[in-house]
Amino acid sequence: MLIMGMKKRTFISIELLHIIAGFSLVFSGILVYFIDGFEMAMSWIIFGAMYISMSDIGEDEMDITKRNHPKHGLRRLFGYVGAIFGVILVLFYLKQLVFQ
Repeated sequence: MLIMGMKKRTFISIELLHIIAGFSLVFSGILVYFIDGFEMAMSWIIFGAMYISMSDIGEDEMDITKRNHPKHGLRRLFGYVGAIFGVILVLFYLKQLVFQ
């Protein structure tokens, strides 16, 4: 059981997950330019930029009640989803470019 004054330690902060997902998507946009062209590249870059701009949530400044709220857990879950699939997308596009 957590004492109210203690901070909950997390493996990776939500801010870092958003940074990873954002830059992975921006990089994927640059790579997909050479595969699918300008429109798809802009789509990924804009999407990645939105993730990067969301990185300033301030999880470290939240009180324990807000960090334990289901909404924050959902944000954290999708932060991991975005970061993991963003990296997978980069690897996919690198494979497409290298092994054409």
